[in-house]
Amino acid sequence: MQQSNQKAVLSFHQGTLVLSGFTGEAPLQCLLWDDRSRQWRAKAIYYAEVLSWLREQNVIVENRVSEVCDLAFNLRMTVSLRPYQKEALAAWQAASGRGTVSLPTGAGKSWVALKAMAQVGQSTLIVLPTIDLMNQWYDLILDAFQIEVGILGGGYHEIRDVTVTTYESAYRHMDRYGNHFGLLIFDEVHHLPAATYSHIPEMSIASHRLGLTATYQRLDGLHGKLERLIGDIVYEKSIKELEGEHLAEYEIVRIAVDLTPKEKRAYQEHQKRYETFIREKGVKFYGAEMEDFLKQSAYDPEARRAFLAWFESRKIVMGAQEKLKILESLLKRHASDRLLIFTESNDLVYEISETFLVPALTHHTKTHERKWILDSFRKGKISVVVTSKVLNEGVDVPNANVAIILSGSASPVEHVQRLGRILRKGKDKQAVLYELVTRGTKEGQISYRRRQADAYQ
Repeated sequence: MQQSNQKAVLSFHQGTLVLSGFTGEAPLQCLLWDDRSRQWRAKAIYYAEVLSWLREQNVIVENRVSEVCDLAFNLRMTVSLRPYQKEALAAWQAASGRGTVSLPTGAGKSWVALKAMAQVGQSTLIVLPTIDLMNQWYDLILDAFQIEVGILGGGYHEIRDVTVTTYESAYRHMDRYGNHFGLLIFDEVHHLPAATYSHIPEMSIASHRLGLTATYQRLDGLHGKLERLIGDIVYEKSIKELEGEHLAEYEIVRIAVDLTPKEKRAYQEHQKRYETFIREKGVKFYGAEMEDFLKQSAYDPEARRAFLAWFESRKIVMGAQEKLKILESLLKRHASDRLLIFTESNDLVYEISETFLVPALTHHTKTHERKWILDSFRKGKISVVVTSKVLNEGVDVPNANVAIILSGSASPVEHVQRLGRILRKGKDKQAVLYELVTRGTKEGQISYRRRQADAYQ
């Protein structure tokens, strides 16, 4: 039943909306009664829905929620969007400024975001997965708009009308700042459905939400949560669709390598041991069952031996001697190119670094050293970097044109990310990705599974 000129106060408190003074029933599913404060509450994400419902009920609302600022963005950099970027921006606008744009690495997702900021004209929070990417966006926005930019994360706690932050910092502080921003931009948005990170958009009143990614789908299927959190996917282009005209042309070369007789014997021995265990125990080496097995290996000697056998077999495959010989040959062949070497193992990263005297990047690398390595690579002072997962996403390495994958996971997402590192368009640029796979081992199955993305067909 409609209320007649009832008065109520709507405010923001720790990531929620608080409705005070409302004495009627609350048929809205998102409004829940809080016995402690004797008030109605809803997650901040439902701000527009709650306001609309109160108007329908003829409730006079004293709105104390929003601290969103209107801004006049003056784009100082002359950039003409490519046709597909214009289409992406138009599709997002047609979806009421909500949803995800999926474009390959190097295709200019950030320029779509900058144009979206200018068109929305409201205080904006940009959420990034890493400190490095946060710093890159800080520089980009500063150059593009010549405005003060806040930083939340990496030792900084400076909130401005435009602020860059990490997923981790946004999760910790969104309960305080969820009413400050009218536009949320989530770069590498496939991280957002994680159990904790999904609270970030829930604690925000922002009516405009833009997700950016090169790899929208997650193996666990949790990308389905994004529709509720920020909107559906509104535009998508693949590497194949943009290759040549907008991204560098590329070639994929797969090289099969053999284990030495000694490596083969050791591999088969370890393989037999852990396969016998998982067959007898019915263990699956993925998902929740894998987690249970790892926990079991901490106290069960038999499970521990099986785990170590599995670990050693992977170590043999990833660091096969023949791979390192081929790597040496490829480094000589591409001596004048910019190379990125990817492995699954940090130990192998350091072995390659010491053997071939090239800089190593892992999650252990200190911030200043990491910055020096990447800056030197961009400037051409160094031409080779070896890494594990650090460069999979979120780092701009525009001059890289050769990638060598010695080992990796079965994830197509990871494989597309690694390919994307070398696809940024350049004059007469021809990119090449080498994938080294150990013959007659489980690595063949892993390679097959990760190459299911259309970029590899």
